[in-house]
Amino acid sequence: MVTMRDVAREAGVSKATVSYVVSGSPLISEKTAAKVRTAMEKLGYSVNHTARALSTARTNAIGVVTSFNEDGCFDLSAGTYLYGIAAAARRHGYDTMLLTGADGVETIRSVALSRRVDGIVVLDVRNDDPRIEAVRESGIPAVLLGSPADPQGVDVVDSNFEQAAVSLVGRLRDGGHRSILFIGWPESVYRRNLNYAVRFRASLLEACEAMDVRVDAVYARDVTLGASEVIQRALGDHPDATAMIIHNDAAVVGAPQAFERMGVRVPEDLSVATIVPVQLGEGMQIPFDSVGIDVEAVSFRTVDRLVERIAEPGLPAVVELLEQPLNVKGSVRMLHGD
Repeated sequence: MVTMRDVAREAGVSKATVSYVVSGSPLISEKTAAKVRTAMEKLGYSVNHTARALSTARTNAIGVVTSFNEDGCFDLSAGTYLYGIAAAARRHGYDTMLLTGADGVETIRSVALSRRVDGIVVLDVRNDDPRIEAVRESGIPAVLLGSPADPQGVDVVDSNFEQAAVSLVGRLRDGGHRSILFIGWPESVYRRNLNYAVRFRASLLEACEAMDVRVDAVYARDVTLGASEVIQRALGDHPDATAMIIHNDAAVVGAPQAFERMGVRVPEDLSVATIVPVQLGEGMQIPFDSVGIDVEAVSFRTVDRLVERIAEPGLPAVVELLEQPLNVKGSVRMLHGD
């Protein structure tokens, strides 16, 4: 059977371009669309009749399923992801509908039954997220922006937090540091099993063990802009620390001021490495060596995959973890030879 991939190869375009032509997207030029239609005719490609019937009833809207944090946690990155998803959706000719509710499972079942959107992006993914089963049962096209322990055949797009943890530990280990402080999110975030926090911490602990680096974890009491108090508390409890890794957006933003108040010089007194969204790091001029999470790239790839899934529901499921670069800004002191 001829597939979209075959048509894309014949036309010399991407599979996504073929799906846009099939769905009648105005984003594709007539010249390119004609080339795709010629390839379809040559190969005898025909659109699935069920998919065609569904396409005539499309809403040209995608839903973003999120939830308000039960414990009142404030996430600096949330707005950046929502903006990125909305911008990517507009590029494909889709509107965006924000879907919130205390019961995410029921939200997904309801939106699938009412057919208010053509597909959904699921945010705030937990390692054992019950919403995944609701996606599978409803059959609604979906992409998880977050990597759970078992995606159950649902598409996943996210940053490679595992690789980021290994990269940061390796950066400090190569500098001669054998003991580090890990500044994490509030413990409630880990209790909620939010995948990005759980995955990064697990990989960091594994990397430290593999590289023979001691790690002491200290957790923020909240994730507001006052979260930098955790830095003062951590250094008070561990005054001989020479290195610190921060995975907590608010603590990263408040860290320069916290160090200044404490008279701590970076990197002379303390080496610091972080993981932070690129857009936040650049906007706040974060001066630390960081793995920068490109939220825009992750958001755009998530929506691209959802559009592909809407156009061709039978595609095999994928798990795409985007690797993010380590940006060196001179905040890690090399202890060799000291």
